[in-house]
Amino acid sequence: MPELCGKGQFDNYLFPHLLLYLIEKRFTGELVLAQNRVKKAIYFQDGRIIFAHSNEERFRLGELLIHQGKLTKKQLKAAQKMVDNSNTLANVLLRLGYIEKTELLLGAKRQIATVLLSTFQWKEGFYWIYRGRLPKRLPKLPLNAMQLIFNGIFQIKDREWFERQLGSPSVVFELNDNFLTGYRLLSYNEIVDLIVTKIDGNRNLEEIISLMGRENSLLALQVLYALRLLNLLKQKNKAN
Repeated sequence: MPELCGKGQFDNYLFPHLLLYLIEKRFTGELVLAQNRVKKAIYFQDGRIIFAHSNEERFRLGELLIHQGKLTKKQLKAAQKMVDNSNTLANVLLRLGYIEKTELLLGAKRQIATVLLSTFQWKEGFYWIYRGRLPKRLPKLPLNAMQLIFNGIFQIKDREWFERQLGSPSVVFELNDNFLTGYRLLSYNEIVDLIVTKIDGNRNLEEIISLMGRENSLLALQVLYALRLLNLLKQKNKAN
């Protein structure tokens, strides 16, 4: 039986820290999250995120496949009638020829990512950590955890929170020795790349934000926080 090895209450966007903690511990088991009536479960195997689901209808696989244009409502309704203890929705869709296996796998991975990304905005809620065996029929669809966390930080729009987390405007950041190795694993746009070029170990936080202009100031805060969280960036010195 799974063993409850940790529980607690969300406080100020705790989710990415929980993910990193379980990844670094090479955790195998289940992380359960709850906020009001919403419940989510995230499964890990040796520190890899392999699956996630939510009780929210908008995050169900069928609904997401319809939204992506890979399935029609009529097809989904027909497939759902055939789902039982021995036939999952994914298996029925494949058997009926409604979707190709490659498209189904991509859709399932997008489902997992969507469930996770929506959780980065949670400022409150509860969590339970269960160590132990995974369900036998659990799909295993490993994700790029660093990319997921990097993208997830951009879901947080609380500028004041980022400012508090990063510290004094006079704090100076520099890239860690492992920066290039980790940064290559991420997908990013030209503006993110431009922000990174401003981190030279001399400019302070206020100067970097100023260089990026008012329209990109929140993005700069998000990038700096995400890189520090992923241990690609560090504080060079503390302000007096």
